[in-house]
Amino acid sequence: MMDYSDFDLEEIAEWPLVAQITALIVLIMLIQTAGYWFYLMPQSENIAALKRQEQTLKATAQIKANKVATIPKLQQQLEELSQRYDYLSQQLPEQKELASMLAAVNEVGLKNSLIFTRIDWGKKQNQPFLYRLPLNIELTGSYHNIGDFSQAIAQLPRIIHFDEVNWQRVSQESSTVHFRVRAYTYQFKPEVRDEL
Repeated sequence: MMDYSDFDLEEIAEWPLVAQITALIVLIMLIQTAGYWFYLMPQSENIAALKRQEQTLKATAQIKANKVATIPKLQQQLEELSQRYDYLSQQLPEQKELASMLAAVNEVGLKNSLIFTRIDWGKKQNQPFLYRLPLNIELTGSYHNIGDFSQAIAQLPRIIHFDEVNWQRVSQESSTVHFRVRAYTYQFKPEVRDEL
């Protein structure tokens, strides 16, 4: 049996072969453990951090790719909204058109055999992007003629919206109806329209 206390490192070449191999294996294991501890472990932690960063970047890239993929659809929707906006804005009267709108409403009423007792613009009302212009209309005529008048107003090139409507027979025996309505049209605010 060998006594390991008799071994001196300076005389390693003279050690028995089994002891030399054992010392070599222990030395290799120490070098590998130190290499793993001081070199591979920090590298593996760095690789793990890089993998997490890669996953984050992949997720970010996927989100951005999805956004980029929706751009044509959003552009199409924006174009449709822009066309719709242009169409609707063309239906809003400018200040110089208000007198001709009033004349058009009057003409539609006369074509439908209605008698006006009142037709005038109310006070302009301030809204966030628009002005709301009340149009006070009072007239008399037959029920069917008033219905035809309302339909004809809806077909005018400028928007006129009936809001507060009141019907009342002139008398119990009469088929003539007194029709009172507060209608509205809208105008762009000049400063808002310039920004759009």
